Amino acid sequence: MAQPTTTFLDELVAAARGCFALVIGNRQASTYFDFRQTGLVGSFIALVIGLAVQAFGPQLLGNPAPSGVASTVVILGALVVGIQFGVAYVVLRQFGRSDGFVPFVVVQNWATMFQGIIAVAMIAIFGEPIAMEPGGEMAQLTTGSIPFVALGIAAFAISINIARLILTLRPLHVALFVIAQLTTAFVMQPLLGALL
Repeated sequence: MAQPTTTFLDELVAAARGCFALVIGNRQASTYFDFRQTGLVGSFIALVIGLAVQAFGPQLLGNPAPSGVASTVVILGALVVGIQFGVAYVVLRQFGRSDGFVPFVVVQNWATMFQGIIAVAMIAIFGEPIAMEPGGEMAQLTTGSIPFVALGIAAFAISINIARLILTLRPLHVALFVIAQLTTAFVMQPLLGALL
């Protein structure tokens, strides 16, 4: 069962341990998250922090961006997350597991925050993962690409383990849930990005 926390800092530390437990597949991962209403609110604070770090972090670290990019990143990120929540709700309802929606939201919000912070830190340490040719016609991988591949693998493991360990779905439902989430993220982000 979820553990109660007293402060946001306590919740942050516990959620960091929980996200690490999800990466390594520890069956006790759910014990690190607070699924009560206060935990839900804390996870949305974490989501806002994560979106802000992704939007403004690179600029604060000296990577200039054109005007309006940060606000576009925040809006796009919020829209994609909102759509993922909607898809998760529909899929969980179809599985007869609507009770798993709040735990999913809590864990997904915390994971999004930590992934955003780690991604910005990796940009600061290793540089951008993809560089554009001076003509802007061709992209090429950089030394920052390998850490981003590792982060992508960890994010994929977290997605699987949220469905498996937090939601306790059956194997077929785990696969369907993860496919629905990844499809939503990979399809909606470019579509919404083109509209913004």
